[in-house]
Amino acid sequence: MSVDRQPVPASDSPPHMADMPPGAPVRLEPTRAILIAGGILFALVGQVWLYVTPVDPNVALPLPTWLSLLGPTLVAVAYAWPRALHATERSPNRWLSPRQMWIFAGLALSITAAGAAFAFERFAIHQYPPILSLWLLGASCFVIGFLPQTIPWPKATDLWSAHRSEILTLVAVAAFGVSLRFYQLGSLPIVINGDEGLIGMFAQATNEGSLANPFTLWENIGTLYMQLINVALRVFGPSPFSLRLLSAIGGSLAVITTYFLARLIGGRRVAWLAALLLAMSHIHIHFSRTAAVTYIQGTWLVPLELYLLLGGLQRRSAWRAALAGVVLAIHMNVYISAQIATGILLAYTVVLAIWMHREFLAVWRLLAIFWAGFAITVIPQASYMLRQPAELMSRLNVEGTFNSGWLANEMTSTGKPMVQILAERVAHAFLSLIYYPAVDFYGSPVPVLSFVAAVLFLMGLGYVLLRVRTLDGMLLNGYFWGMTVAVGVFAIPPSADSYRMIVALPAAMIMAALGLDQILTQIGLGWQRDRLRYGAVVTIILVGLATFNTWTYFFDFVGRCRYGGDPQTRFASHLGTVVRGVESEGAVYLLSDSTFFYGSHASVDFLTGSRAITNHPDPVTGLDIVSGETVIASTPRIAELLEWTRANPGGELHYQRDCGNIILLAYQMP
Repeated sequence: MSVDRQPVPASDSPPHMADMPPGAPVRLEPTRAILIAGGILFALVGQVWLYVTPVDPNVALPLPTWLSLLGPTLVAVAYAWPRALHATERSPNRWLSPRQMWIFAGLALSITAAGAAFAFERFAIHQYPPILSLWLLGASCFVIGFLPQTIPWPKATDLWSAHRSEILTLVAVAAFGVSLRFYQLGSLPIVINGDEGLIGMFAQATNEGSLANPFTLWENIGTLYMQLINVALRVFGPSPFSLRLLSAIGGSLAVITTYFLARLIGGRRVAWLAALLLAMSHIHIHFSRTAAVTYIQGTWLVPLELYLLLGGLQRRSAWRAALAGVVLAIHMNVYISAQIATGILLAYTVVLAIWMHREFLAVWRLLAIFWAGFAITVIPQASYMLRQPAELMSRLNVEGTFNSGWLANEMTSTGKPMVQILAERVAHAFLSLIYYPAVDFYGSPVPVLSFVAAVLFLMGLGYVLLRVRTLDGMLLNGYFWGMTVAVGVFAIPPSADSYRMIVALPAAMIMAALGLDQILTQIGLGWQRDRLRYGAVVTIILVGLATFNTWTYFFDFVGRCRYGGDPQTRFASHLGTVVRGVESEGAVYLLSDSTFFYGSHASVDFLTGSRAITNHPDPVTGLDIVSGETVIASTPRIAELLEWTRANPGGELHYQRDCGNIILLAYQMP
């Protein structure tokens, strides 16, 4: 019996690796590892230095070039170094493990990104995408270091067969949530408020100046997030739709991440109940449809971070814990909700160590990995915060209980001790969910939770308190109460509690889902015992809640034009819309008064592209209007403009209506 012998193809591996057994883990000799790492770092630092070096035609090779060339030189030396020992050879004190190499790479890349961002900011260079890539590559390296050698991914067909009903249910719930958040997104609410316009204006300014650095902050909003808004504005053009797009996406993602967190805590039934409750929440729908409140991004990022961390602790999965820390650090580049989540998880770690010592000993390594991932990934923004602490504290200085002087004034005016005042603030934050109307940035006469949802939430709250001695129970309690205490203790005014507490809304909805499931189980209508009656009761409750929430938002709120807070806000938005539609290049005049005038709201500049509008508080007869110019009057001065048009006929009149009422009149000369 003869065997055909085929020529053995040349190996693509380097000579020193060609004879290694298949699948053997590679362990580099320290000298070679140091040379390779040093070569990469020298090349990176040299390129950053070269990038910020002014071009000098009299210099053939700038000094940073030599540093860049040192990189490949060191790598070449490492390549020629005597062959590395196999992983099976015993020399434990001389070898670097692959995990250590990946962690070191992540740390080095993050530090390099921080240094490069500082250099770019100092030399006014605004092309940050390469630095952003370095940063994300460093974060990825850290997570890769904790991935297992092989991940047993299930086949798509097997996954579909085993979880078909769950996948279809999740898709249906997510589609329901997406439809409520994207339905007429650009036109409902009809107006954009001043804060939305301000965010839009600053997002458009992220191409240059300090806002071009993705690791800086503006009003505690991460400029990385602002730059993503700017991408939407550039792709779709400046409009209410493009301005609100990221909020709608974040609100939609919250339904999905809440599902996965709830599934770890309470199982599949609780998961889809919690996701549905959040999907139909009237206040969550609203803040998914406006750019004014960035807390909406915390409603999907915080559940994602907790899902990854809790999944890592429960499954003893190091890569999940590492990814959780990385996501939390990335969240720091979005909004202040990440700072609150960081404080909550620090407290969670400390409480576990003190109060649940046995559980802590079982997971402390995973918690260490989580915090290491956070610490490494947050380096670039931490560097900026250390250089600009005022930006980090800007929101607390204006709307902070302590920094703004509010607490001291309240103690003086009421005579109450500090502890009582802070306790009342926490109580107010809690009651904003079930009692106080959601007024600020909303204008709804109802609280965050409807009557039925509030009852379910309270029942679930009691049940979760009984599970506080478990990893998931303590995490859920910490999530809800940590957010509530943070809002109550550190933020003012109290009227803003309703929109700030949306960051705790996923936790509240998980508690409500647990409450509903446990109530039915305890009275003998559990899913396993009586599916028909369980399903009937749940369906009736959910249909009632869906009807209430959709009516509250789309009919009683948007239909009644309550958004905007005051006539000036609504007028400014309509003014921007009308001026944006003026095709003539002629001047635009606004018949202004002390209430309605150009310059009060940034929404006008956002909608018009900062087109010049001249306030004219004097009588319209004093205007010298020429062909192509436009005069606009607010409601109090419409009659004056109409009378003037009779003496100056031939132009085009445009009435702008706000929910059926005329809010302004524009007249363009022929």
